[in-house]
Amino acid sequence: MTGRIALRDEEETRALGSALSDAVEEGLAICLFGELGAGKTTLCQGFIAARTGIAFAQSPTFTLLQAYPGELYHLDLYRLERTDLQEFGIEEIFAPDAVLLIEWPERAEGALPDDRLEVRLRREGDERAAEVLARGPRAKRAQERLRWPQ
Repeated sequence: MTGRIALRDEEETRALGSALSDAVEEGLAICLFGELGAGKTTLCQGFIAARTGIAFAQSPTFTLLQAYPGELYHLDLYRLERTDLQEFGIEEIFAPDAVLLIEWPERAEGALPDDRLEVRLRREGDERAAEVLARGPRAKRAQERLRWPQ
């Protein structure tokens, strides 16, 4: 699926996260771009709930990284300037079987995997919109498998 995805509320944003979880295979990074309040954490909550059954996951804004069962990692780089992820000693999160959700990925420019799915979220009045872009073959397969609306 490509193009603009309208998201009327938080429930639809979580549902898009769930749909992405169904579409994504292991070993892929999902990079979430958007201003504060665009819905990045809400989308991650839907993704995490679909993958793990954890109903309400908080963003790791202060801890930077949260690990979940099934080699699922949630990284929030909001509090950092620009960084190289290698400095944190977490290169294992790019393991072939790991799925990585990255909020504020622009803070790690140059350190992101070449094969990644980019989700660009923005506010449009009272609603939000998303665009899903594939960067690499694994990401392209996920984009093609994405079914919306569910």
